[in-house]
Amino acid sequence: MKWLYGLLLLITLSSHGYSACFLARGPPTTLTIPSQTLTIDADAPVSLDRPFAHIDSLPISARIGYDDCERGTEYGRQLIGFTNREIANQIYSTDIPGIGVKILWTNGLDGYGGYPKALYMIFPNGILKGTFDYVPGSAYRLEFYKVANTIKLSTNGENQLLPLGILAYNYLFTPTPNNYSMRLNLGAITLKSIPSCTLDSSKTIDFNRVTSSSLTQGIYRDLTFKIKCLSDYQRFSPRASITTQTPSSDYQSIKVSDSAGQDDRLRISIYDSKKNLLRLDGTTHESLNNVASNTDAEFSWQAVLQPGIKSPPASGPFTAYAEIQFTLE
Repeated sequence: MKWLYGLLLLITLSSHGYSACFLARGPPTTLTIPSQTLTIDADAPVSLDRPFAHIDSLPISARIGYDDCERGTEYGRQLIGFTNREIANQIYSTDIPGIGVKILWTNGLDGYGGYPKALYMIFPNGILKGTFDYVPGSAYRLEFYKVANTIKLSTNGENQLLPLGILAYNYLFTPTPNNYSMRLNLGAITLKSIPSCTLDSSKTIDFNRVTSSSLTQGIYRDLTFKIKCLSDYQRFSPRASITTQTPSSDYQSIKVSDSAGQDDRLRISIYDSKKNLLRLDGTTHESLNNVASNTDAEFSWQAVLQPGIKSPPASGPFTAYAEIQFTLE
């Protein structure tokens, strides 16, 4: 594994008027990752190698440097609030079970390194003292991992992943927050999950043989269909509506083309499970609430074939098409 180090610069020292490793360039700096919402697909695979999201802080723009540093001086990287929370190599549990986070730092030159890490200054050619600098480009990164098959999110809360405030710091001498040279401040990082859904296959409604007498009464056929969604909120609430490219002028029925190509002799109306007429422009709908995750939400509609404005239709087959649309509430 390649470890990261602050940039070490060799100098010649001739004065001992200052304490060892004193701050000579720039102030200790706090970098902030602001509040934001991450998304994850409910069917995302578990992986300790590939994060589903990452966030970078802005880098520092000026050096933070120390002079007169003695060989063997300790420096490193430390976390706040992650005691006993490591679940894999430098991946820590968040406040949402099933989601892990890896906190990383870069000097802007040599990739990223994890937390915690203690290091000791070494200067080339046996030199006993030198300078130590955090260079422009140094920054923080958070990587988020799905570490369990089941994630339980709340529909009422904000689903915050980590506490607000100082999360990690780079230190000099001893790993205590007051000895920071750089540190990471965190806003509210929340998680939103996108359900993964499987739709029913296309449906064909067969009205069979139609006569003028049966048509006058209206010919009723069941239109049953379903949708199944895997949801990290444990439940889902689908809403179904219907549209067609051949609506009647009032959008209350579908125009039907008979064997002669006439579309004003027959029409089909669609009713939901409560016998409410559905408009064919998608503006009316039926909802099923709080369906358990990964189970079928089944809609039981009816299609009614009726006479059109003119009659009778030409003898032979007739066709009509419509599209059912789903949204999740």
